[in-house]
Amino acid sequence: MPINLSQLPDNLPVPQDDGAADHLKGLMLPKISLQSTQGKLIAIGDVRGRVVIYCYPMTGQPGVSLPEGWDAIPGARGCTP
Repeated sequence: MPINLSQLPDNLPVPQDDGAADHLKGLMLPKISLQSTQGKLIAIGDVRGRVVIYCYPMTGQPGVSLPEGWDAIPGARGCTP
């Protein structure tokens, strides 16, 4: 039976914010470059002010199974593996 990648499983665990990333607020971004939607490399460590970095989530591919146990990881569905 094919997997419907646009429908969440009924038993999907609900992620809980445990505060483990609270220490990241206010830290400087690392000196790495990422490709922008315009095809340019952006040195994110040099960006000043607020910036949004979006990593396309793993929504699945038709005919390709998700990694073993993926849905059992709280918050993993829709996240970059």
